[in-house]
Amino acid sequence: MASNFDVNVVQGDTLKWAMYLKDSGGTAYNLGGCTLGMQVRKSYYPTSVIASYRIYVPVGSTFAEFPQGFTGGLAASATGGTIYIAIGSTYTGQLSSEATAKYDIQLTNPRGSDTTTILRGSLTVIPEVTRF
Repeated sequence: MASNFDVNVVQGDTLKWAMYLKDSGGTAYNLGGCTLGMQVRKSYYPTSVIASYRIYVPVGSTFAEFPQGFTGGLAASATGGTIYIAIGSTYTGQLSSEATAKYDIQLTNPRGSDTTTILRGSLTVIPEVTRF
């Protein structure tokens, strides 16, 4: 079952966070060869997609921190079990202020035979004040 993580974002801001996957023994999950996908929608029901990201994690890839210039999408460290998530300002600017959107992140194993939702939640949009 997916973990739930609800977040707040100021309309028009870039939202970034990281998550760490571990197996039942506490060892970092090897993401090498996996595919990660994420979508943001206004609701769970059929609605248009606000943001959609999908990446393949190369075997042996590593990141110690958010990749430089990473402003939207998914990035992952194969050997460290780390997934970096960013929803770019272009996408959060499309959300109505004081609205709530839904998202989830799915992991597909290297064989492509199993897909698991690893994180899901709500994005609550807070109105921005500064507009240049």
